[in-house]
Amino acid sequence: HSVFLHHAITESGMDVGIVNAKEMIGFDELEPDMLTLCDNLVFNKTPDATDDMLERTAYERACIEAKKKGQPPPRKPRGKMPKRPKVQFAYDSIPPKPAAEPPLPSSEAAQNHVPNPYVNSKLTHEKIAAIRAKATVKDVNVDYSQPSDIYPESFPHFVRGRDSLREYITSLFTSQLAIYDGAMGTMIQNYSKRNKLEEEEYRGEKFKEWGCPVKGNNDMLSITQPQIIQGIYREYLEVGGSNMIGTNTFSSTTIAMADYEMEDYAYELNYQGARLAREVCDEVTAKDPTKPRFVVGAIGPTNRTGSISPSVEDPSARNVTFDELVDTYFEQVVGLVDGGADILMVETIFDTLNAKAALYAIGEYLEFSGLDIPVFVSGTLVDQSGRTLSGQTGEAFYASIRHAKPMCVGLNCALGAEHMVPFVERLANCVECFMHVYSNAGLPNAMGGYDETPDDMAQNYKTFFENGWLNMVGGCCGSTPPHI
Repeated sequence: HSVFLHHAITESGMDVGIVNAKEMIGFDELEPDMLTLCDNLVFNKTPDATDDMLERTAYERACIEAKKKGQPPPRKPRGKMPKRPKVQFAYDSIPPKPAAEPPLPSSEAAQNHVPNPYVNSKLTHEKIAAIRAKATVKDVNVDYSQPSDIYPESFPHFVRGRDSLREYITSLFTSQLAIYDGAMGTMIQNYSKRNKLEEEEYRGEKFKEWGCPVKGNNDMLSITQPQIIQGIYREYLEVGGSNMIGTNTFSSTTIAMADYEMEDYAYELNYQGARLAREVCDEVTAKDPTKPRFVVGAIGPTNRTGSISPSVEDPSARNVTFDELVDTYFEQVVGLVDGGADILMVETIFDTLNAKAALYAIGEYLEFSGLDIPVFVSGTLVDQSGRTLSGQTGEAFYASIRHAKPMCVGLNCALGAEHMVPFVERLANCVECFMHVYSNAGLPNAMGGYDETPDDMAQNYKTFFENGWLNMVGGCCGSTPPHI
């Protein structure tokens, strides 16, 4: 009535009317949302005007009843959200321009492309020092800086301590397809077919009297059979032509090493795995300085999952906590960087929560050290549903880890290249950084082997290359240097 009379008198020339003055509400006393409802009803502005008013009427009656009974008023109907123009900020008027590099982490070193000095002996944060103090290997070299004049200053040359690796990777990835390595486990299996590699060889002299079987612990070969691991690194660099090689540290965490009662050796396993790769990379780079080779510290998913129950009877059960994952990953990162790793790769991610723990640990390390170390992230879609084991699509997985500002994101393992095509395309359409793929050599056969030949693998990768989706490519299970 108030709304009708207000508009009728002030806008339409009404002079006389009969009203119930006792029950009238002043127009200025109406609540804003009630005024909108009345306005819509009187002028029939919306198709739902009558229904909206009936809903509000029911609420008002319920309030009266609640007041009589001494009860709290019911929840007020939310009503329609008003349509308002989008607020414009100063940055909305900045014209877009092509990105010159992936989004940078917020640290000062990353923002300013400060070269990593590779003088890790100067990293004295208490958490880093504590891990070194309890390590099973002491007084080792952790500094890898090079003389600034050892190689020319322009790309494609690179000198540790002089040049920014972030800038170098950007130049490399935007000028050519970089080559990653292939499977470490496949190469160790192939070696064992030609040479003796039994329990005795796994133990070596250092673990000769170890209290449990260790055959199958491939990471410990970095300590007991370093010549085998260095030989595999060298094959991928010289035969495969890899620009970057992953360290033999996929399972080198305290959590994964618990299977062999070797938790105390986590730092040493990572240090030795990275050091061996560092030595071989420097050796091969010296032969051709125009193609520097880099060490990628491989950080695997562990054999436990933070977001999935290990018990079908109890969905809430967990056998590892987020903090435990962070601690084990932090120790791994310290060992890898002390061993000479240039890049850190969180790989074969089947559970995004584990990956978030690894990225949190890396973030802590970079904060404590003040270094700029590029981070790569690689997820695993477990089947042709295109989802990780924890249920995320590739796009959702990227959304979950993009806060860490990885320099390169991609997919590896589980599927062959031809089965990855639709998932790689979707991921390539949403990532803001560089992208990689290192797939298996096809799907495993009935005997658990992989049948794709190097020519098959190259043909199956062709779609990726022709569409320009990738910046780095490599191989996973079943791949060898000829595949690469």
